[in-house]
Amino acid sequence: MKTKKMSILFLVILGFLILTSFIFKKNPDETIKVKVLDYSNISTSNKYTGVVSPKEVFPIVAEGPAIVEKFLVKVGDEVKKGDQLVIFSNISLLENERILRNNEIDIEDTRLKLSNLESGPLKIELNNKILEIKNLEEELLNKKRTLPILESEAKAAKSRLVAYKNLFKEGGVTSTDLSSITSQFERMNLDLINLKSSILLNQDKLEFLKQNYDSLNKELSLEKMILLSKLEKLNLENSVLSKRFEQISKPFISPYDGIIYTINSQDGVSLAGGERLLTIATQAKNIVKLDIPIENSQNIKVGDEALVTPPNNDTGNISKILGKVSKVSSIAKSSADEKKNLIIETEVEMPDSIHFNPGYFVDVEIFSDLKSNTLSVDSFSIFEDKNQPFVFILDDGIAKKTPIDIGFKTKSSAEVLNLPKGTKIIINPFNIMDGQRVLSE
Repeated sequence: MKTKKMSILFLVILGFLILTSFIFKKNPDETIKVKVLDYSNISTSNKYTGVVSPKEVFPIVAEGPAIVEKFLVKVGDEVKKGDQLVIFSNISLLENERILRNNEIDIEDTRLKLSNLESGPLKIELNNKILEIKNLEEELLNKKRTLPILESEAKAAKSRLVAYKNLFKEGGVTSTDLSSITSQFERMNLDLINLKSSILLNQDKLEFLKQNYDSLNKELSLEKMILLSKLEKLNLENSVLSKRFEQISKPFISPYDGIIYTINSQDGVSLAGGERLLTIATQAKNIVKLDIPIENSQNIKVGDEALVTPPNNDTGNISKILGKVSKVSSIAKSSADEKKNLIIETEVEMPDSIHFNPGYFVDVEIFSDLKSNTLSVDSFSIFEDKNQPFVFILDDGIAKKTPIDIGFKTKSSAEVLNLPKGTKIIINPFNIMDGQRVLSE
């Protein structure tokens, strides 16, 4: 009986070993990929169609009135600095030459007037005033020097007159002597009064001459300033007219490298000064303009990453180009189609090294962060068992089925609440069983 039991036990062990061997033959060590759980941002993405536009567009304008003889380029042409763009009519050349000549005549006439100010009637009158002022100042100075001398003599004459009057009372002098002394004093006193009056009059006259001189000088300065201002204006006009004449006297050449973005006129058309001929888009940097439905724009912000698909492999072997959202309008507007849906104008800026031709339609996928600093797992690594989500984690070379608690969730990823940072998540557990030994790439 004991031997029989031992035989049965041996058969069970042998069967188990055979079954185990069979299982390992059917399920050898599987090679898997692992993602270490770490903090990151949960993003969502949406795809849109946009139009390539240049970031910088330079207008080319006609400097003055001109008639376009012929455009040598068309929209979409690539041009280099120095390439010919437009030829102007000879009629334009003759008209601008006439205007330029009239301007040069006005400049010469103004210069002559400025020269005449230095030797003309007004300048001569001003110089005469200066001479009158100097003579009068000299005369006034001499009279002021004479005044104290005359005052002293008049004082002495008055003293003699008083003395003679006292002597006449005592009989010391005759009436003739007294009369002579009295006449001398009266003449001297009258001379003193006249000198004082003359000084006051000369002072008033000098003040008037100075005021008159200041008025003439201001008039001369004002006229000179007016002429200088006019000359400056004429010189500026001459610079513009010369530039205009030079522009239309030969085929107009491109000042930039780029692509003809728009042509704003046509052959045979007469243009006014300052009117736009065409625009050139630089090839330095492109943007993609998008009209995003307002309901999709809530989470889009400046700085969000955007994947741009080149039009018809326009960039060679590059399949996707990483750009950034550079502008999100704060004002909604109606779409251009018949539906008139509300849209938000958005722009995506691409790297300087990437260039698309303006007007191309491209696909753009914009990634917007919805929640930051979270532990998240890709959706395709998550499975469900009786409505309980789970993932496979790698623990010492063994795949273990592990239930998870999910927080924030999008179509592409989900926040994991119950696993610690550093957990190794198997991201491709499609042929894996719980407890199976696996190999990590």
